[in-house]
Amino acid sequence: MERHRFSPGPEPQRTLKRIERLGWILLGALTLAAAGLLPAGQAWGLGLGGALALGNFRCLDLYVARMFQRGAGRPRWWHHALYGARFIGLLAAVAAAVVWLKASVVGVAAGLSVPLMAISLHGAAAALRRSGKAASAGI
Repeated sequence: MERHRFSPGPEPQRTLKRIERLGWILLGALTLAAAGLLPAGQAWGLGLGGALALGNFRCLDLYVARMFQRGAGRPRWWHHALYGARFIGLLAAVAAAVVWLKASVVGVAAGLSVPLMAISLHGAAAALRRSGKAASAGI
């Protein structure tokens, strides 16, 4: 059977680590820029939201890796309960950041989008490399 052209490469864990690393780099750059250009509550919210989102991304990576590792048995009910608890924990942490830490809702929302930015940039760079245009684009 032929592999689909959009299927993950032979080492998806390495790809996820690269995306996570790119996310932390993006978060650092965006938070520094926000600290210089935006009110403190928005910069604080951006940093907190991004850290929460990247931590959530890492937990999701671990969860999925556990589900699909060689020799893993069928998932038990508590695997799914932990997955749901992770999401509820993220919601509680976002609420705490806004209510008690006085982070801007807009900043937290922007920070929560950092993993999406990292995934998009990583995918765009991979597509450019595959098409042979990476050298001319400087990537």
